[in-house]
Amino acid sequence: MLANIRNFVVRIPPLRRLIYVLVISAIPTTQIAPLSSNDLSRMATIQSLVEFHSPIIDHTAFIETIDKVFINGHFYSDKPPMPSIIGAAIYLPLHATGIRLHSGISVAYYLITFAIIKVLWILGIVAFYYALGYTDMDVEKRFLASLALGFGSLLFSWSTTFNNHALAASSLCIGFYFLLKARFDTKINLSLLIAGLFLSLAGTADFPTGIFYALFFLYVLRDARLRQGVAFYTLPLMVTVLPALALNFAIHQSIMPVQITRSYFEYPGSPWIGSSELSGMSANDAGFVLRYALLVFVGPRGFLLYNPLLAIALWGLVRTIRQKGTFYYEGIVVALGCSLIVLYYLLTTTNFGGWAYSIRWFVPMLPLLFFFLYPYFESYTPRRASAFWVLFCVSFAIAIVGAINPWCHATLSNVPFIANIRWLSAKLALLKHVAN
Repeated sequence: MLANIRNFVVRIPPLRRLIYVLVISAIPTTQIAPLSSNDLSRMATIQSLVEFHSPIIDHTAFIETIDKVFINGHFYSDKPPMPSIIGAAIYLPLHATGIRLHSGISVAYYLITFAIIKVLWILGIVAFYYALGYTDMDVEKRFLASLALGFGSLLFSWSTTFNNHALAASSLCIGFYFLLKARFDTKINLSLLIAGLFLSLAGTADFPTGIFYALFFLYVLRDARLRQGVAFYTLPLMVTVLPALALNFAIHQSIMPVQITRSYFEYPGSPWIGSSELSGMSANDAGFVLRYALLVFVGPRGFLLYNPLLAIALWGLVRTIRQKGTFYYEGIVVALGCSLIVLYYLLTTTNFGGWAYSIRWFVPMLPLLFFFLYPYFESYTPRRASAFWVLFCVSFAIAIVGAINPWCHATLSNVPFIANIRWLSAKLALLKHVAN
């Protein structure tokens, strides 16, 4: 029977098979309620924009969030506005039909998260599959690599809840595919337009990832063939950056992000008064950066430990750059962009991303890094296949546990994997008690 099932699955074309797996898994793995102050803050802005036509969150159902700022007598979310603007566009028709946002379990929260985060996750993995088509990988190996990104990395964990990191990751993935399409195919202007749209969307959703938009702008200028379409690459800024800047200006008469002004967090009763956990407020000294870096990558929340397949991807990235192969310039951009993002967080943060499953800030880098799995498949020997599947199985288990609650409770354990296991055990025990 198992052989018959396997033969049936194998007969399905890899791309269609991939889409089936993504869609089927997306439905039950979308959270049904906000799990942290982070997504409470975003839901507050979404609700306020639709129901009160204002970014002021004073009268929303999510005002209890601590992720907020106090400006001129009113509370606002401290989060980058673009995800909430997109969320409001989804919530508007839901609200009109009587599906309302509220605290706790919410159909509206589920639908907003699914429509934005999960749909972009599906589109991003499909774009990743297509991007690998410009390498020498056959369709079955592209299918495996796409599974690795979709289910064997923290991108899967963070695609379950409303957050800007997964949104940025998927957007970078789509934008990167269209950059390759512009480079290798004929419709340069249209491809650059779409690439610019998604790369700039990533930057407005998760500000540090804007470095990739800037570096790929230089990448476009370097290539004489692509340079002729550079205007199309910049045109989408009108619909991504300008709305974000406009909302920032409406809040505090400045285009600068509100989250970099400490005084906005210092309202009566604020948990942030005197806190060292606000990001981007000061620079760390060299000694702290070195100790912090070790923990960021291989500590209890270590990003490398929670993404084992990065061992192959980083090897592939280094190999691509050293050999100056077909994707040499893409490798340079990815390596430089990732290094700058990591350096930014090492210099300006101290708290590993708060109560989070591993280092959430680095999730947007995963699709670009995983593209460099392709050299590993150039000589896919039985030994390499065995190593890949071992790493994939471990990565899948880690990602699944992360999907339980990406905003894991640090009070349960300082090891996110263990914290989530304990959180799930407590929930199951409670359900068993209620059932009895």
